[in-house]
Amino acid sequence: MWVETLGLALALATSDSAGASVPEAVAYCGGSAEAPALPAFPMATERAARARALMRGGTDSAVDDALAVLLVPVGRPGDGPPPVAATQSAGDRALAEYCLVAGEAMRRAPSGSQSRAQDFLRTAMALADRAGDAPLAARAAWEAALALAGGAPPSTVGTRRRSASVSAVLTAAGCSASENEGEGRRLEVAFACALDRAVRADDAELTALASLRLARLEKARKGNVAPRLATGLAATARITDAQRRWALEQALLMLACDAGLCATDMVANAAAESTFMVKRGAGDPAAFAALQGRIAQARGDAAQARGHLRRAVFLESQKPLPQHLPHYMLLLADAEPDRASAHVLAAYRALERVRTVLMPVDPLTEESRFDLLVRPVFERAIGTTLAFAGDDAGTLAQAQRIAEAYRSAELQNSLGAECVPLRNPVTPADLQPGEVLLYPLLLEDRVELLYATGDAKALGYRRMPPDRSINRAQIAALAQAMTASLSGESNAWEAASRALYAALIAPIAGQLKPGGTLVIVPDGPLRQISFAALMDAQGKFLMEQAQLAVVPALSFAAPGTRDTDPQIIAASLEKALELPVGRFTRLEGTASEAAMAAGRDGILLTDFNRADLASALAKRPASVLHLATHAAFNGRTERSFIVANGEAITLPDLRAMLSTNQLRGQGLQLLVLSACETAVGDDDQAMGLAGAAVEAGAASALASLWEVSDAGTAALMEAFYTHYRRGEGRARSLQLAQIELARGADGQWTDPGIWSAFTMVGSWR
Repeated sequence: MWVETLGLALALATSDSAGASVPEAVAYCGGSAEAPALPAFPMATERAARARALMRGGTDSAVDDALAVLLVPVGRPGDGPPPVAATQSAGDRALAEYCLVAGEAMRRAPSGSQSRAQDFLRTAMALADRAGDAPLAARAAWEAALALAGGAPPSTVGTRRRSASVSAVLTAAGCSASENEGEGRRLEVAFACALDRAVRADDAELTALASLRLARLEKARKGNVAPRLATGLAATARITDAQRRWALEQALLMLACDAGLCATDMVANAAAESTFMVKRGAGDPAAFAALQGRIAQARGDAAQARGHLRRAVFLESQKPLPQHLPHYMLLLADAEPDRASAHVLAAYRALERVRTVLMPVDPLTEESRFDLLVRPVFERAIGTTLAFAGDDAGTLAQAQRIAEAYRSAELQNSLGAECVPLRNPVTPADLQPGEVLLYPLLLEDRVELLYATGDAKALGYRRMPPDRSINRAQIAALAQAMTASLSGESNAWEAASRALYAALIAPIAGQLKPGGTLVIVPDGPLRQISFAALMDAQGKFLMEQAQLAVVPALSFAAPGTRDTDPQIIAASLEKALELPVGRFTRLEGTASEAAMAAGRDGILLTDFNRADLASALAKRPASVLHLATHAAFNGRTERSFIVANGEAITLPDLRAMLSTNQLRGQGLQLLVLSACETAVGDDDQAMGLAGAAVEAGAASALASLWEVSDAGTAALMEAFYTHYRRGEGRARSLQLAQIELARGADGQWTDPGIWSAFTMVGSWR
């Protein structure tokens, strides 16, 4: 077959030169203002059917093959003239189905792009609406919400500094603002749109799915989820597939119990229906026993609750893969408070036996199994261990080991790199005088701070008194408010900044020495914030008090060594590009920025391509690679990419290039990503490309948490390299550069939305 011979590499290649071919999916589904008419589009139905058949294989390679079918360049020899549709409506529907399949393939394929998927799916919805096909539009809205949840911010053109506004999300999801005005955060808006369309299309399964996903999001911010759950449960009664009905019904009922609704008639009535399903063999007896236990406990029948939950634990433990055993043991801990500690630690041990073999994503709802099954056990185990720790060094060390296992597992899950070997984790003994390691732990009822210092008289981890005046949800709200404000040119960041400083830094501020370094292992929502912009009660920024570095996990970090003679390769891209993975606007000033970074002795690549970069890395070992170009983190390592001239270079490809680069027996010391794009405000993805780059082979990465103006980026980078070339360490060079901009006499760059956007991830010396 021609597509198989050509392969995905050619399908993904395009350029802005005259007469260059463009993939049909991009040409017809790539987010044009008005949906195109069918006569310009050949073979829509046939290609959509072929791609859909390939995707049924379920494997990553099968989805990649499907994407290759859809990304054939326009004007392929042998296609012949385009057919003419019998009616415009039929043509719109055929093209809508094609764009829907293309969007789903782009979303699911390892070589795909969540941002481009949103473009395709927006076009699919517009065409489906024009054709009057509500079920097809509902499927496209659901896929668009999943694409947004996959790690990419809403697709927009032009600005490099923005926040994910509700209106932008509504546009990306294909909804009008009037449909879901004020729904709140961007994922809630997208899933509310999907739910609204599913209800209008009378699609029972999509209604239940969207209700479940939306209710989870609303519960996280303490919203009233009862209406969503009622909608979802009513829809499950009309699902004909017994297994899918059972799975969705149980997920909705368990969520209802999590939200304190277990004793309601809504839950009781649905649970009664579940009884018949279990008797007919369509349900899981262990899951049903767990639900019965939760209902009994909510109604005050402790003995019956214990009996049901013990049965759930027993039945689940008999399975070849008892993936829900840790969860049921946590429920048993709630039912038997006198043995809660033992049950929680048993749940943690059970989790460690199954965690590495769990499927990463629930096949029905496409939710992260890590979020559903793994995260709650880690957090409960940490909280339980610390509850009995006091100041005992051994127990504190055990709590830190659980926390480190949690961070490492979380990072591996986020990067899709479970098989990547961990490094030896940094320990308190590795710290030098003046270095402080901070482990903030955000729990449901309190904030815990573990810390270690390089003071030889105080080895090991210590603990500040727990702060019960604030909890994880409150910290998350503050982090979201601060980041949204800084990335969106608003002045509302200061109050959140001061509150976060008071909760996270003030208790250990006395440990920070002049010229010292604070290394932070952030927990959940803290990954999205710029610690540099945290402000104390006197109006002093944290970056003025200490050099700062963030490490996603101690087992993915090392202190590093001073780079006293940096060898720099700097590559830039200025031109606008249209690629299968996205539309990228022109970047003004990146060439001059790269020239500044390279200096007189470095290698400079302007409007570089893959071959240019590979050749430079092979010919001359570098300690610093500066990339002044677009880049994106699309949820997992294999989907992360930097943009070169006419192509996207994936993170695995970059890692392969870096593996050829050796300097004095060491790999790349610093990867600078001066134009990277992450999912602003997203707890799981905010570490984004920087964290992935560290995993990909760089000892450390300097990258942005949000998009910054070209001039502001250039000013910060110039100051950074001035100090770095003088032999200052990584964290110290960033600190000095940020101080210069923040306290500059001319006041041009004092906005913290500019100088605090960049963070040092990984090695800090």
